[in-house]
Amino acid sequence: MVGFKKIMHINIDHVHLVKMGGTIEFFDPDYDMIKDLMKLDSTIDNYLNSIIKPHFGWSAETITQKDSREITSDDRKRLKDAIIKTDYKNIIVTHGTFTMVETAKYLEGYDFSEKKIIITGSMIPLAGFTTADAGFNLGFAIASFSGINPGVYLTMNGGLFSADEVIKNRKLFRFE
Repeated sequence: MVGFKKIMHINIDHVHLVKMGGTIEFFDPDYDMIKDLMKLDSTIDNYLNSIIKPHFGWSAETITQKDSREITSDDRKRLKDAIIKTDYKNIIVTHGTFTMVETAKYLEGYDFSEKKIIITGSMIPLAGFTTADAGFNLGFAIASFSGINPGVYLTMNGGLFSADEVIKNRKLFRFE
């Protein structure tokens, strides 16, 4: 590309996604009929491979594909075990917004050594809606790795929070 000069490099070699379901990838029973009718590939895998083509490596694993209101203590334990097991240090957990704070609080109770764990999701799915917050929240989570210490965080609406300082404001349709 003529005239292009890379002026900033975010020091991220690899991001590992751990999927728990939720609206971000259209795993919400309220959207099943719409997703099927529109034949959408609303997966993060498709979004990263076909649209974003990022300048870092990434991998993904799925723990469950549930509406977060259906996530159980066993699901959270499997999430914790997956985070402990992976060798990757930059981990994004995609999660439904109804119970993501509870999952963040659960994870904060464990020592993940040098790992940076960011939980994010969306209130509008990644594909099929022009006003979706999913891509922004995912991108913000990825960019946040460069400026945080190891620990558990939650990102939504351009904010970076610890589990004990964030709430979902259903009236304003945002986390604060």
